[in-house]
Amino acid sequence: EMVDAKQLLQKSWFDSAWTPILNQNNVMDYFCQRSNPFYERTCNNEIIRMQRGDPAQLVNMTGTEYNLLHVQDPILYVIRKANRQSADKVTPLADYYILGGVVYQCPDLATVINARLVRSSV
Repeated sequence: EMVDAKQLLQKSWFDSAWTPILNQNNVMDYFCQRSNPFYERTCNNEIIRMQRGDPAQLVNMTGTEYNLLHVQDPILYVIRKANRQSADKVTPLADYYILGGVVYQCPDLATVINARLVRSSV
């Protein structure tokens, strides 16, 4: 089920059972839970998880993938959703930040600019 991108900007998700134990070694497992509305289950990460493969194999696949982009243990993690065309060609699709265990989608630049324009014209 595809969710409208604008709706996702107003959504957040968390699993309180993980919050006390979240760290850079398990944050991708946390993000890749089926109940997370930001996680696309048709992605390459899920294929690798189902086959119990090595996440390093992502670089050899094409399609949607998620990668840990930034870590500031224990409070902030940034995960990037991207479309991989080849081993060295990757197009970013969206970024998500996990702050205190809560996952949010980062707004894209156009959304931020539009929001500021609307606010300044009021």
